[in-house]
This record gives sequence, structure tokens and C-alpha cells, in this order.
Amino acid sequence: MPGGEKGAAEKRDLKEAVRTIVLTQGNAFIKELLRKHKIQIGTNKADFSKNLHAAIDEGTLTRPMIEEWLSEVEGWGNQHIYLFEPPKLAIGEIKDKLVGSNFAELIGTAVSYAFPEQLELSAIALAADHLSIAWHKGTGGWERTPSKDFQRADDDDGEVYKYNAYRERFDRAVVRFAWRFADAYCAIMIQVPIEGDSHRDVHALILNDLKHIGIFENDPIRIPLSEAFKAMTLKHDTVVQSTRMMTDGGHLDVVSTLSEGGIADVRALREARRGVDDKSFAGTDGMFHFLQDQHAGLSRSVKVQGYGLESRVRVWVQCKREDVYQVLDVIWANT
Repeated sequence: MPGGEKGAAEKRDLKEAVRTIVLTQGNAFIKELLRKHKIQIGTNKADFSKNLHAAIDEGTLTRPMIEEWLSEVEGWGNQHIYLFEPPKLAIGEIKDKLVGSNFAELIGTAVSYAFPEQLELSAIALAADHLSIAWHKGTGGWERTPSKDFQRADDDDGEVYKYNAYRERFDRAVVRFAWRFADAYCAIMIQVPIEGDSHRDVHALILNDLKHIGIFENDPIRIPLSEAFKAMTLKHDTVVQSTRMMTDGGHLDVVSTLSEGGIADVRALREARRGVDDKSFAGTDGMFHFLQDQHAGLSRSVKVQGYGLESRVRVWVQCKREDVYQVLDVIWANT
């Protein structure tokens, strides 16, 4: 294919990727992509799409730019994160394990543009300081959009017809195994609702792939987080909306009903929490708000729910990779 035709085909493919993937991201994140590369922004997703396509035609927005951006925002936040003890595998052996696996061709793949019907391994990134393996699952469908309904008289038969509109919708779920080598933990991050056995099935698939590669020989050990959540409810670097402390035969709840503020802002609740003998409770959950003005570097305030005995952290908002790791760093510092 001549260079011009090949280039045009590549741009068409990239526009399709923009339509089906980039526009599934939040508006604030799309604006950031446009702003970063000095592309006209606009006010809604129709403007974003038009301006992104124009930038692709002009060559000012390229595939590597979009891949770099997606690696920062897609699949980060609005997810469940499970913490595990890291693999025993020596860092220097990881590449050979990857090369010898059935997934060798995915090494260095920045992002997949596919929408597979079932969750499947789609990208592997190995750097000097971390290993990231991603699985994707796509869902599509049609969403009823009454505002676009219309009716029309047909000149041929004299009948009036009513048309009900549906908007094509694309969604992608991302699951990730993330291991920063300097950390004393690794994580499985699941962007799938926790319904029935859904997470158990995802864990089984992920661990099967990781064992095939040789990252783990046996099931990894979860790291209990109750002690971290206990400690966090006594500090002031997060807003603690609620905490539940569990023991055999019952549990103790301390809950703030303030629209802004938390347990520390209600004297009776603050004193009640401080009066609890933490050693009497084996498990602790909590709802925490990481506010931008308290945590420098966050791109937005982040609401987090912690489940200590499950080693699970629920991040309730879409955010960026750095935001997720900042939250995990705070939690880990309290373990």
C-alpha cells in the first residue's frame, strides 16, 4: 500500500479507536488530553470528537500520544483493589518468564483497542521499576435516548411513523496486575462490579494466567488491612466518614452524618472512637475521603472504602494512576 494510502488507513483506524475508547472516558480526562497537546477543547463530547479527529488529520495527535494518555486514565479508579504479598520471583527473571509464555507477543503492548466479549489478557508492560499486566473486556449495546425520538409522515403510503432512538454505547472493563518492585505489596485491580461470584471468577482467571507465566507458583497471600484502617481513623490526613470494627458476635459502627466533614469533626464521635480498645476487634472497615487540599498531588478528591479482612480497597471515582498509588501509599504507611 503506498505511503499516503497507508497513512490515511492508519488515521481512520485511530479515529475509530477515539470513537470507541477515548470517548468512554470522563470529560475532564478528555479535556486534559486536548489541553496537554494544545488542541482546541470545546464544551461537550461532540466537540471533543470533532477536534480529536481534526488533530489526527493534522498529525498533531498521534497513536503514541493517545496510548500514553490511556495508560494514565483507563482502568484507574472506579475499581476494587486487592493487595497481596509480592511474588518470590527475582526481578531479573521476569522477562525470560514472559518471553517463554503464551503471551510473549503482548510484551511492550501499550494498550489494546479490542473489545473482547470475555476478559482476556491484552497488554504487558515491563519496566525497570514495575510490571503491569492488563486484561480487557468490552461490552456494547444500545441505550434508549427519548430526546432523539421523532415521527414522520411517509408520502408514499400516507401513514405516520414514529421512530424511537437508541444511542450506541461502548464500555470497557480493565483488570490489572500491578507490581511496583520497590513496594512490599502487589495488587490485582478489578474494574468489574462485585456481584455474586464475579470477583472470584476474575481472580481465578488472573491467577491462572500469572501462574502460567511463572510470576507465581502458588496462590499469593492477601495482606490484611484492618490495622491500617484502624490507624487511619485516628489520624487527620483523611476525612473518615465511617468505621466499622468487628469481633466475634458483633460489630461497632461510628458514623458521621455531616455532609462535609467526618468523625473527627463531631466531638462525641471523636471521643468515642478514641475510647475504643482496638485490640478487642479483629476486623476494621472504613469510608475515607482523600481531599485535594490535604494531599498534594491528587488530580481530584478521591472517595475510598476499605475492607480490612478482605484486603480490599474500593475506589469510588475515576481518577489517574498517580492518584491510586497515592491512596495506596497512605494506606500502606499505616499498616
